[in-house]
Amino acid sequence: MTVWLKISAVLFLLVAGACSNSANDDNADNSLSEAQQVLQQFGELQDYFTEEAIQALLDYEDSGRPVTLLQLMSITDDEIFERYEEEAAALWESIGASERFRSEVFEQLIGDRSLDQSRAIEFPNIMVLVSAIDSPAFIDLMNTLAAASDDHVWVLGEEDPLPFTPSGSYFDPALQNLNRDNAIAVVEAANDGSRDLGLDSDPEAIIDMVVSDAPGPFWMVNLIDHYEQATFPDGRDTDLSGAEADAIYGNAILPTLLQFNSLPELVMPVAIVLTDEEIKWEEAAIVRYASRDAFLNAFPLNPQADEALIFKEAGVENTLVYASEVPGTVLPAPQSGPLFNFRYCEVLLFDSAGGADLRADVYNSMPLSDCPQNLWDALDAEQIASDFSARAAALNGIRFWVLDAIEAQLPPGLPVIENFGGITMRLAASVDLAPGSGLNGAAPYEGNFVSRNTVWHYVAGRQVYELENPDGVRYRMQSFTRGQDPDQQLVDLQRLEQKLELPMGWSFHVRLLEEDSELLTVEGIAEVIVDDLGNTYQRVP
Repeated sequence: MTVWLKISAVLFLLVAGACSNSANDDNADNSLSEAQQVLQQFGELQDYFTEEAIQALLDYEDSGRPVTLLQLMSITDDEIFERYEEEAAALWESIGASERFRSEVFEQLIGDRSLDQSRAIEFPNIMVLVSAIDSPAFIDLMNTLAAASDDHVWVLGEEDPLPFTPSGSYFDPALQNLNRDNAIAVVEAANDGSRDLGLDSDPEAIIDMVVSDAPGPFWMVNLIDHYEQATFPDGRDTDLSGAEADAIYGNAILPTLLQFNSLPELVMPVAIVLTDEEIKWEEAAIVRYASRDAFLNAFPLNPQADEALIFKEAGVENTLVYASEVPGTVLPAPQSGPLFNFRYCEVLLFDSAGGADLRADVYNSMPLSDCPQNLWDALDAEQIASDFSARAAALNGIRFWVLDAIEAQLPPGLPVIENFGGITMRLAASVDLAPGSGLNGAAPYEGNFVSRNTVWHYVAGRQVYELENPDGVRYRMQSFTRGQDPDQQLVDLQRLEQKLELPMGWSFHVRLLEEDSELLTVEGIAEVIVDDLGNTYQRVP
């Protein structure tokens, strides 16, 4: 039996069942074609679909591969739609199908269709989809959805396999806490007057993204229709088809997406456009961006992307593009505490008693000074050691906190305040340095024990940077330094692993906090390590 015959056999059962159920119905129209009878299974939603599309479904050759139904919908009644979701989940589960993607649209970037929900349903093969349609439950499901919605785009196809799983976060501190005027200035600065934000995208949507500090990922849902022959904006001659030009864009832009921890999650040639559309969509794609900052840095604020975008403009004749969020991944914008990215510096005075063990008193400029660069550059460690009768002195800075707030239990008595070359500092802690440390500071990746009672506070939505040793012990960054790399910025920490010379078995991780987090000392002692660039981390108990 051929594949086509297998599908036809199922459809025969569908038609036969329909005829049997209507045998006693005086109004039954037995002259309907198979496609028309299948169309009736869509109940009150059938006006959105075409007989031609249903016939294409009937004629679909079963490759044995899974097929994916991508639904874009405009929802008018949330309560009824919630009931539809429950009914759909039960039906899909009963036939072995599964929902592999869902999202809620928050910005319509390109196109004139106001669609606000997307779903991707994966069926083990086309036969399973046909069997789902051939059920009373499907008619009921469509009737429920009809009552909850007023527009639909549905496409069907077989997904291209992807060799990667998108993951990771991205944070650009330069885009935080901007108002609308700031956002417009940022976009204008990236646009020299000749740049287009791309394929008639909505500039207001771009501005909204700049203003937003939402830290979590989002998904761009795309439907694409290609030119038959590529049409370049500059009018150049070409033998490329529209699809070939778009493919060149895809290959060219991939390194940029990777740079910002963003990648496609679904790529699917469209085999059937099920709904009644003026445009015959040819491809569907869902791209996961690590954050709004990631998208902005990849495209609107990135002139280097223009060369690749020329090929996309040449290849794509029509497109719908929706920025959407997946329920459960939406995090609040971090409400930065007073210390996040706060500049400070430290002076370490080593015990003059000598011996193999090194102990140092740590003086910190916070909150008495922001450590002016000219005063810091003028400090002389040898002179400081002499002035304070210390065995040695070490300069630790310039540093920046990556936590949000500090809760500290101060020792009894008046604080110890000293002046180092015009920079006022207070005695903040004492530290026993790890074996192998020198008078210039701690040995990298070795534990140092600091006497202090503190709680480091990190807010929800904050990126945190952690080292993990071979035993699974984690150390969270508390501050980064420009002591060895004077150009190091907060934004660079996301790719710090590329710069570090990690010991065997150690790893570096970037995590996005889903809730507020506290990092406490244990019985008045904090175990602190430094990496080989001097950034400091406290052990996570």
